[in-house]
Amino acid sequence: MPDPEQTFQPIPSSLANNAGFLLNRTARIIHQSAERALSVLNLSTRELGILRIVSSEGPLTQQSLGKKHNIDRTTVVQLIDALEQRDLLTRVANTADRRSNLLYLTNRGKKTLAQGVKLAEKEQAKFLAPLHASEWEALRLTLSKLIEHHMVEPD
Repeated sequence: MPDPEQTFQPIPSSLANNAGFLLNRTARIIHQSAERALSVLNLSTRELGILRIVSSEGPLTQQSLGKKHNIDRTTVVQLIDALEQRDLLTRVANTADRRSNLLYLTNRGKKTLAQGVKLAEKEQAKFLAPLHASEWEALRLTLSKLIEHHMVEPD
């Protein structure tokens, strides 16, 4: 049953052909659903994203994480601080550059990541349930194409 605070009104006919509106509404629905599911782990979707990136691309510095994934420095520091406080991630001195630290998942972080991914995937499956597998694949490819076409290299 949908959460009454997160119930969306039907698509206004005046916006039915507006790509920005449709993409934004879709993103808000899935984001709120994932946030709700991850709350049992005291984890946000952004924090889960950081854990996923560090797991797959790490170890890496905060600066490279922010630059590569277009996250401003202040936000990266806040996210890393919060994850480190909860013993999900740790900073280790970078032997190649003493001015920076490398990010690593802790054992607790690895366990939380695995649990978070399962919860997020379950929410994604519920969200995509009205689509046939081929429709989801076509949508995934279309969205990826749009993102890649409009990506701007960060300075």
